[in-house]
Amino acid sequence: MHSGSGAILTNLFVLCCWCFRFSWDELRSLDDATSFASKVGYPVLVRPSYVLSGAAMNVASTDSELVSYLSQAVKLNEDHPVVISKFIVHAKEIEYDGVAQGGNIVNFAISEHIENAGVHSGDATLLLPAQKLYTETIKRIKKISAKIARALNITGPFNIQYLSKNNDIKVIEVS
Repeated sequence: MHSGSGAILTNLFVLCCWCFRFSWDELRSLDDATSFASKVGYPVLVRPSYVLSGAAMNVASTDSELVSYLSQAVKLNEDHPVVISKFIVHAKEIEYDGVAQGGNIVNFAISEHIENAGVHSGDATLLLPAQKLYTETIKRIKKISAKIARALNITGPFNIQYLSKNNDIKVIEVS
């Protein structure tokens, strides 16, 4: 998630009882990475901040997997941090693509990833319209998206990526 979006979503938390932000951080050392992973619990999704799309993303389930991945595949330092987030097993990724005018939704589409979460949106297969989402999940995503569009006073196209598991909705990214 972009850090600016995170602050706004934290402020919206009071208004939007279903909108829970992800546990994530941008880390620059191996010690910080393993400490964060231990704090949020495994598995974690590791994504180098200096690559585009899902290139070099990986899921680590143990300290040794995390250390091995970070030691072999990633430059980890002050100039090249990694973003590590709690990985939700068996979650579904959902895309909300909308157009807004002055923070009010004009049009939107909700699509779902066929693959389980962990596959980057740019590499995923999407289904439109969504076919296997709970009605309550769709209602919550519409409500959360409208609140985000209003809070950001969006005019133009935008995208919100969500994770959902058993109607528990988490915002991944707003762009």
